[in-house]
Amino acid sequence: MVNWTTVTVGFVLTIVLEIIGILFKPVDIAVATFISIFAPIIGGLIAAYWAGGTFKDGAINGGLAGGLGSLIAAIILVQGSLVIIAENAIISFVSNALLGIIGGLIGVLAKGNCQEKEENLKEEPPKEE
Repeated sequence: MVNWTTVTVGFVLTIVLEIIGILFKPVDIAVATFISIFAPIIGGLIAAYWAGGTFKDGAINGGLAGGLGSLIAAIILVQGSLVIIAENAIISFVSNALLGIIGGLIGVLAKGNCQEKEENLKEEPPKEE
């Protein structure tokens, strides 16, 4: 289930980190690239960790946080014609949604109380006749 509050927090965090990464571009391109790669992972991790739930919930929350944050950052920061902005925004959304999913799965693992694990371990006691 999507927890929009935590997705919003991860979304904003991803946008802020993407902008910081862009600001580092004139100083050091390696640092800018590092920040830009880890921005959706960190945004997805935070969103999934706070939301909790199953691995599926973590992947959805993390993917939305990372993907939407990078989509908005691409729309804000990319210069050029509308076609160039749209292409960059779509590519940014898809690639960073995948990174957000990875961050979301890590967030659920870090939380440690995966509901899927608990549901699979529950067994019905044998019925006595």
